[in-house]
Amino acid sequence: MKYIFLILFLSSVCSAQYIHKPEDFKLDNFNSQSNSDKVQRNNFSQVNVLSVPNNSQYPASNFITDIIPNGDTVWFATGSGIMRTIDNFQTFQNYFGVAPFGEDDIAGFSLNKNVIVAASAISEEIGNESVPTGTGIKVSTDYGLNWYAYPQPLDGRYDTTVTYGSNTLNALPVVVRQQNLSYAIAITKTQNDPGNYTIWICSYAGGLRKSSDYGNTWSRVVLPPDNLDSINSSVNGYTFVLNPLTNLNQRVFSIAAANDSTLYVGTAGGINKSSDWGVNWRKYNYQNTGAGDGISGDFVVSLNVQKYNGKEIVWGATNVTVSPTFNAFSYSSDGGAHWFNTLGNIRTNGMSFKDSIVYGYTNSGLWRAIFGTFDWSKAASIYDKETKDLLVTSSFYAGAHIRDTLYFGSADGMPRTIEYGQPWVGKWKIYRAITPINLSSDTKTYAAPNPFSPDDEVTRIFYRSSTATTKITITIYDFGMNPVRTLLQNATRTSEETLFTAWDGKNNNGGQA
Repeated sequence: MKYIFLILFLSSVCSAQYIHKPEDFKLDNFNSQSNSDKVQRNNFSQVNVLSVPNNSQYPASNFITDIIPNGDTVWFATGSGIMRTIDNFQTFQNYFGVAPFGEDDIAGFSLNKNVIVAASAISEEIGNESVPTGTGIKVSTDYGLNWYAYPQPLDGRYDTTVTYGSNTLNALPVVVRQQNLSYAIAITKTQNDPGNYTIWICSYAGGLRKSSDYGNTWSRVVLPPDNLDSINSSVNGYTFVLNPLTNLNQRVFSIAAANDSTLYVGTAGGINKSSDWGVNWRKYNYQNTGAGDGISGDFVVSLNVQKYNGKEIVWGATNVTVSPTFNAFSYSSDGGAHWFNTLGNIRTNGMSFKDSIVYGYTNSGLWRAIFGTFDWSKAASIYDKETKDLLVTSSFYAGAHIRDTLYFGSADGMPRTIEYGQPWVGKWKIYRAITPINLSSDTKTYAAPNPFSPDDEVTRIFYRSSTATTKITITIYDFGMNPVRTLLQNATRTSEETLFTAWDGKNNNGGQA
């Protein structure tokens, strides 16, 4: 892949790799018996911190993986930690670099009223491969004012059994953080104690775990093995082993709570449902729901529940594991009794809803359909006419609506539009991460990302003038100082704010520079 590096600007911001939806269901570079617990950025046991977020006019990152409204506040998981807005998107507050988050990535995020939970992670280089590694769970019970931080839940070396009903099951102890990170989180009221909450985490090799004391302690939750479609705690004689190395259904990626007692959990082996607080489970997958007519694929990276017309419709981003499974969105409107799929053969990442409307987030763009008719319509080019900014990614991960205003999380910014009852007719605004330029410094311009790959991204050149009205010319030169591309020629700018323009790596003739 070709990269272009800009040297004519005085400051640059390099692109980063973020941990988000897993690209594969496979379990590599995982050795649960190893003592070599690699170094993590935040090395702590329990920590309680009063966290004061950073304030900014702009989002913390252009990479948005979760958008969750909570009253007058909207929370986000981003490529630079968690973020929120408390003034209707006029400004943003972020926790990047703030204790106890540090600069770790956010792998999973959820909230329920005053309880907020975030899972952090890093990427480690092991054997010339980048391995996702969990660095802990952060919990706030007061809307994000104070935070408790805990290490990634691990087993002891001799935690080799788990009790399920009257059964004692053998279990592989998960004693390392590598491939043990929490991709998804749910928060429900605690059974027989509705004044408290239970936190559920989907930790890939670490399996499904729950805490009823806000992260102080964790217990493993038993899911069916690959060779069983259901388990019941009243049944005796189970001999299966809790082992993610040998059971795809114990590699856990996603979770959705239809209510406090009803959970849906997505794995590399299908969708699991419990109606009794996570005790008994029924598994649904490609093979047992119609072998092509039901659930499309057993690699379930996201789950959500659409409440519409008196029904709870369960949706999954169900992707391919092995042939003949395939990528699509799968859904059930009768609690899992019958499953169907739609928008096939597209790598899916997630979904959200507004009444009967389904918004689909994929690696092939942003989609919209009415439930039942499934008249899928793909959003065309997302262009902000006011700032002349074009969204260049085709990867979308999240979305939410506030009344009729829609917000979407992508790999290249947060676009906003209005839902008018027709597909994609509203104007677009793009919220962009910008580092404001301080005119008292020597730096008046910078490019980000720098370097960049013109095959699948653009670089944005940020600039600021010391006068309110000025003429701006931006020209790209090669190493021999030969002009390559003129992006702006005597363009009038009437703002003293930091502005930007994009370059796609092409020359004035439309060829690759």
